[in-house]
Amino acid sequence: MTDSTTGEVLLAVTDAGDRADVVELTTLEAAGLLERQHLQEWIVAHPQILGAGVKVVAVEYDAFVVGGDPQRSRLDVLGLDADGRLVVAELKRGFAPDTVDMQVVKYAAMASRFRLATLAAAHAAFLGARGSTVTVEQAGEALLAHAELLSEESLANPKVVIVAQGFSPIVISTAVWLSQQGVDLSLVRFQPYRHASGQVFVTFSTLYPLPDIEKSLVAPGTPPAEIPSDKLPWADWTEADLVALGRAANITPKTTLDLCADRPDQFVSYTEIIETAGVTSPMARSQFAHLTMLVKRRFERRNRPFVMEFNVDGTQQAFYKVPLELAELWHKAAAQLDAEQADADDGLA
Repeated sequence: MTDSTTGEVLLAVTDAGDRADVVELTTLEAAGLLERQHLQEWIVAHPQILGAGVKVVAVEYDAFVVGGDPQRSRLDVLGLDADGRLVVAELKRGFAPDTVDMQVVKYAAMASRFRLATLAAAHAAFLGARGSTVTVEQAGEALLAHAELLSEESLANPKVVIVAQGFSPIVISTAVWLSQQGVDLSLVRFQPYRHASGQVFVTFSTLYPLPDIEKSLVAPGTPPAEIPSDKLPWADWTEADLVALGRAANITPKTTLDLCADRPDQFVSYTEIIETAGVTSPMARSQFAHLTMLVKRRFERRNRPFVMEFNVDGTQQAFYKVPLELAELWHKAAAQLDAEQADADDGLA
């Protein structure tokens, strides 16, 4: 049978190649397969269905609260990509209803309020339910090992993925519009097939956005596609790198380096950083996000010039530190930046 929506035909070819039989289309329902017990578990086992470099953090997460009161909301799959961004996935066993887009946007809005500590707790609970007993701290370390740029600011901008057997024109049109408004939203379509032997096969493919479509378009001066963080190298920072970074970075990351360099190998809290920098917490998160983009795009590496951990002293916030060698390099770089600023001020006098 041919898939009328895509024209796809699946053939089962004999070992000798002398015969090819059409494999019939089916549905998960007709095959006796369920959303939670089957579809969800396939994604846990193969998280690349949700996107390259995705790690599953939790499934069926329902610990959302308002003012301490539990909310009746359950997020199907929560993932984390290599850039430290959450991936909120909504699964449907059949065709997605027309309301699915607002449902998943609602979950993304709630998930955007995850903090590093609560995310680590959710991951520890997920692993514990599957027989791997780990502490919250160990779960947090596993998440940081997967996404070195994981931070409070990266968590505030989740990606959205809807997985279903099909999507109506209303859902597709809404997805396109939401993407145009800045929501990172993908539609993943699956198609089950049943072989004459009874075995079921399922294909997964991205319906929207078309993967790497920009690479196939001819246009004047088309910029190269951005390299994912997991493909970038982990590189040591030099004094010249730090000088260049200091020229481009905002006050929050520079204050972070100043405080950490004054106390090498000791953690400095997020609270102390924003108080010293004289910025609000939202402004600081935005400036850390800008730093992440600088590190990736201008310096073509995946590691920032400081390490970050959370919940170091029991408070639910980020903490930053630099090793002694980098502290010394930053002091030299800062001195050069100060001299450049003094020269510029003299020029204006």
